[in-house]
Amino acid sequence: YQRRVREKKAADACLSENMNFGGRDLILKRAVEKGTITPTELTSGGKKDNRNLHLAMEGVIKEGTKAAEGVSKSDMMKRKLALESKKKKLKNLKHFVSTDRLCVRNMPSTFNETELKKLMSKYGHVTQVKIMRDIKQANSQGVGKSRGFGFVQFSKLAAALAALRAVNNNPDVFSALKRPIVDFSIENSTILKARDKKVSRNEGESEKGERKKSFKQRWQERRQSMKEKKGKEGKKEEKTSEVKSADNSSCKKKKPAKKAQKKPGGKPKQQTVQAEDKATPTPAEPAAQVTKKKKTRSERPAKKQKREKNEVEEKQFQKLVSNYKNRLEGGGQAAGFKKWYEE
Repeated sequence: YQRRVREKKAADACLSENMNFGGRDLILKRAVEKGTITPTELTSGGKKDNRNLHLAMEGVIKEGTKAAEGVSKSDMMKRKLALESKKKKLKNLKHFVSTDRLCVRNMPSTFNETELKKLMSKYGHVTQVKIMRDIKQANSQGVGKSRGFGFVQFSKLAAALAALRAVNNNPDVFSALKRPIVDFSIENSTILKARDKKVSRNEGESEKGERKKSFKQRWQERRQSMKEKKGKEGKKEEKTSEVKSADNSSCKKKKPAKKAQKKPGGKPKQQTVQAEDKATPTPAEPAAQVTKKKKTRSERPAKKQKREKNEVEEKQFQKLVSNYKNRLEGGGQAAGFKKWYEE
């Protein structure tokens, strides 16, 4: 509340006296002329606000106020969660409120960077627009699905403040049930310093002639290399399967016997030499086929193993019968005795 006093003496008298109104003590201060004090000093009580905390509550809409009329329950819940996360971040002294960067939430999934820049350029010069996307849900062009929020960088504080007050909670921007949630972005000083170092290093490399590729180019190259790697692995598997099938077919084939050679002074001598008994390879057959190892009993077919097992069991049974018969016949006794079955 301001009131002009005609004389300076009357103003000094009012400041020196303790005034009371309705049981409450009044705090009186001398009015300051326009332009002699900044808004930052006015809100912070004359102290320098290094973290720009006076901008933290810009765009905040609380339930039950006039600005909250017509806001859906889901939007109000999102606003509450955003305010809680902001307060939690600002407890850390390394976090501060940006003066020219806005955070825009509650955007439709189809809203892209060009549309966002067009919307915000009405209120001032926009230097950067970025929508956060999910790379795991990327399309064929390598563009990820929008997460519903993004950031807009302005060149001046006045432009950012004008855009915030015009777009925030505006039902005409997206829809009446889904209104934009706009506030000043919370930044981390350590991350910004690391980013500045990286930019300066990249600028030094670009001066030398080395130009760094963008994230999109690197992502596409990595995807292409993964496809090529899968194709090579598939070709290798096909080759190995072909080699195995060729080996199996060569094992099944029987090698032809040598033909009889005629001598000039005698009859032709027939030679039937099997492929397994050969010591030296013939010119028509490769050495790999001749020097084959004989299959062990475990590698033989199951039918052959079963047949051998039956033969062993039959021999054991015959041996048992013969032993039992010798005992009945009285083997080892005198030959003169009659057997019980001969009587």
